[in-house]
Amino acid sequence: MTIDPTDPGDTSDTTDVSRREALRKAAGIGAVAGVAWAAPAINGVSVVPGFAEAASSQPPITATGTATKSVGCFSGAGGGDQFLVTLGDGWWHFYFQGCSLGSSESVALADPPGGPSANAYKAPTNYHCRMELLNGTTPVYDTGWVSDPINGIADTGGLIFIGTSAYPNGYGDMNWRITCETF
Repeated sequence: MTIDPTDPGDTSDTTDVSRREALRKAAGIGAVAGVAWAAPAINGVSVVPGFAEAASSQPPITATGTATKSVGCFSGAGGGDQFLVTLGDGWWHFYFQGCSLGSSESVALADPPGGPSANAYKAPTNYHCRMELLNGTTPVYDTGWVSDPINGIADTGGLIFIGTSAYPNGYGDMNWRITCETF
């Protein structure tokens, strides 16, 4: 059969597609696109567009303890209320001092092992730390995230970092918690 493109009465066309065939082709194209979009990652390669990846983070480091009063007072430096806490590759050495009666309670950095050149506080690598004082499990004071060196001062001991005005006087034994998190 010959097709004459100049003949207005010729209705045959080689590019005509039946309605049913057109719908079938459209459905097939949509199905392939849907499969490509929903495909899982295979061997570390994904055909699904990459959006923001979840940040990898280290687990928090936590340490807890209790400073015990004797006759209303903490024993201070060198006593039983001195703590040498290891935090991963960091540390926090501190002690509780003072008495409830005189409202002189505070927390200071302790002289760390290693001599006068050692700092009493060092945050673990890629972490920042905070200390909370707790009444049981309820926080009554929080240092917030402390800098390294603590409060901007490299110190080998004796520096008060929770002063008398901030200390929650009137409590007996004091629970403490140190939490270090990645930043």
